[in-house]
Amino acid sequence: MDRFSEQLVAKLSTGKDMFLRGCLVAGAMLLIGVIIFFLGAFNLWLIALCLSAAVIWGVVWLLQGTFVEYEYIVTNDDLDIDKIIGRRKRKRLITVSLREAKELYEYDPAKEVNASVTVMAHDESGVGMYCFICATKEYGDLAIVFNPDKRTLFNMIGGFSPAVRAKYSELYKKVKPSETEDDEDETESADNAVNEADEAPDGTEE
Repeated sequence: MDRFSEQLVAKLSTGKDMFLRGCLVAGAMLLIGVIIFFLGAFNLWLIALCLSAAVIWGVVWLLQGTFVEYEYIVTNDDLDIDKIIGRRKRKRLITVSLREAKELYEYDPAKEVNASVTVMAHDESGVGMYCFICATKEYGDLAIVFNPDKRTLFNMIGGFSPAVRAKYSELYKKVKPSETEDDEDETESADNAVNEADEAPDGTEE
């Protein structure tokens, strides 16, 4: 049976993010003040206005870049994690085979992760975080710290090798979607299909 799911997780703003945004805004205000002061002295108000608008556009563009989302995509036996910056740029962080899974457990920041490489793709909330460790040819044992929901966990465990899947049989049963959730997903998919059909042109010509 094919397994596919997508989950989008927004990274919460940290103190570092807020500080960076504050610096960007303060720097933009200072630069606009300098532009108006010097160009205004020569009555070059149109140029000052254009340059100020450019500074505002630039700082908005930079501010958008401080907002990050992660997308977890399970496709049969593969897990892909993308990083989305400012909703405009997507970067593939990692692709791993679920058949090479070794461990999956709730993440505790106080405990050391036993892996050669660790990929951080979580929302910074400290809630609902898991650590997934798998073997890779490129990095050796690779750990992913992320925030999977029940459906993501269910589809991931379903892609594990039989021996590893048996190890997490209790968690597999716990996160299995209920029939109600499946019906809701089917209804939502059907509604989306109907809406797309209504919005699509009928292709007839006069």
